[in-house]
Amino acid sequence: MLTLYHSPGQLSSRMVWLLEELQADYELVTTRFPAADGSGADPHNPHPHGYTPALVHDGQLVTETGAIALYLTDLFPQAEVGVPVGHPLRGAYVSWLFYQVGMTEPLVNMKAVKLLEQFAPFARLNEVMMEHITHTLAAQPYFLGDRFTAVDILFMALFERVRPLLGPSTVIDAYLARADRPARQRALTRGG
Repeated sequence: MLTLYHSPGQLSSRMVWLLEELQADYELVTTRFPAADGSGADPHNPHPHGYTPALVHDGQLVTETGAIALYLTDLFPQAEVGVPVGHPLRGAYVSWLFYQVGMTEPLVNMKAVKLLEQFAPFARLNEVMMEHITHTLAAQPYFLGDRFTAVDILFMALFERVRPLLGPSTVIDAYLARADRPARQRALTRGG
């Protein structure tokens, strides 16, 4: 049994979308996201810091978005939203997945709170990163070419949330237009 701990309005919504893409049977437990100081954490949420998403599968806890995405797509290889070990696209899949959670999301969040203005090397890294992303998406519809994967769920959810911060981009706008998928609509209905 899969149980996802989710906070509506938070980025855990992308894990609801992923579960819907996988056509997984899962329980959705709505919980509150703690305040910045850690107060208000739901004591029933198994995440060690009270954050979401947190996934419990047959008693095993998996936290952190990238880890959950990889875990779920490996668990449901028939859904083809991930890339199995041994497939020629596996390296690109894992690289983009962790590029999103390890570089893109932190830099975008730093930009949102105006920290990039204080650290010129990070501001330049953000520019180089966005050039790499837009160059990739200008050449193909998704990060892995014609294949929609969990990587796209993570990027689309982030980019929709912070779209004004990214500046004008027909490439990003065209990419986000591809997010309107049936599984996403189900996730929005189910997960809020």
